[in-house]
Amino acid sequence: MLHIVAYVVIGVVVGYFVGQGNQRGLVPTIVLSLVGAFGGGLILHASKYGSIGVAIVAAIILAYVGKAIFKPKNA
Repeated sequence: MLHIVAYVVIGVVVGYFVGQGNQRGLVPTIVLSLVGAFGGGLILHASKYGSIGVAIVAAIILAYVGKAIFKPKNA
C-alpha cells in the first residue's frame, strides 16, 4: 500500500515541476507523469528492487512527452 502512495507523490511532484510555466498543459503533464510512475513502478514492484527509481524515470519521461504535446499555441 505504501508503494502506491509513493508512486502518487512521485507522479504529482515530477508532473508539477516539469509542467511548471506551461499553464495549458500542467494537468495533462501531471496525469501523464502519474501514469508513468504507476506503470514503471508496478512493472518492477514484484522484484521489490528499483521500483521507485523506475517510477521516477518513467514519470519524468512521460511528463516531458506531455509537456511537448500540450505546449502553448503561441510558443
